[in-house]
Amino acid sequence: MGNQERSYKLVRPTGEDARKTLSEGEKTFVVFLYFYHLLRGSTAEAGVTEDRVVVFDDPVSSLDSDILFIVSSLIREVCAETHANAGRIKQVFVFTHNVYFHREVTFRQGSNGDARADESFWVVRKRTTGSTVEEHRKNPIKTSYELLWREVREADPSAPGLENTLRRILEYYFKIIGGKSLDQICEKFDGQDKLICQSLISWVNAGSHNILDPFYVTPSDVSTANYLRVFRMIFEKSGQTGHYLLMTHNDAAGLHEG
Repeated sequence: MGNQERSYKLVRPTGEDARKTLSEGEKTFVVFLYFYHLLRGSTAEAGVTEDRVVVFDDPVSSLDSDILFIVSSLIREVCAETHANAGRIKQVFVFTHNVYFHREVTFRQGSNGDARADESFWVVRKRTTGSTVEEHRKNPIKTSYELLWREVREADPSAPGLENTLRRILEYYFKIIGGKSLDQICEKFDGQDKLICQSLISWVNAGSHNILDPFYVTPSDVSTANYLRVFRMIFEKSGQTGHYLLMTHNDAAGLHEG
């Protein structure tokens, strides 16, 4: 009976047992809330006064935007209490792949992005030979678009997937933001450069974003340097050189989503 008295049951507004009908997002949110409240207590009476190091490992998987905002607000609250040394939590680690979630967790009114004395930002980059971990004294994440351009600025010739980053930038800047068509731009190129251009633009126009048509060059056929060169020429030939220079030459561009 003792264990039953300390257990919980989730029910729908109709009184129905929700255990078997919870979505993945609901399960994630319930687990997070249980963990969040456990931070201030313990499953054992003797553990209530113990100091804690807390790790939030990508807690927003499968969550919709409203719940993601709630989770990020609660984690920001935990970080603020830790910074003020107002409880038993002495250190907090937050891991995530979600740029929006990162922005919400790290938001501070009036902050210019500089890390506090007791705070640091780290970026993990996966390479073909392993992973690298980079420390930043200023928040390195501004927007997902800015993050794509950072991959261009720090392009690793041995890292796979750069061509997909270039395609995503072209799609976002020309098609989504600018509403511009790039259908005719490849006619301004010759030889292999034209094939590379078609390789990039066809993906943007396809919509499905699946495997490239065999007519076009594959990633193994083209060096990173050639992809980057043609990528720049697309901006130049479209009269958008200024935007290219802004995004590739200014790490502190200060771009923020509205």
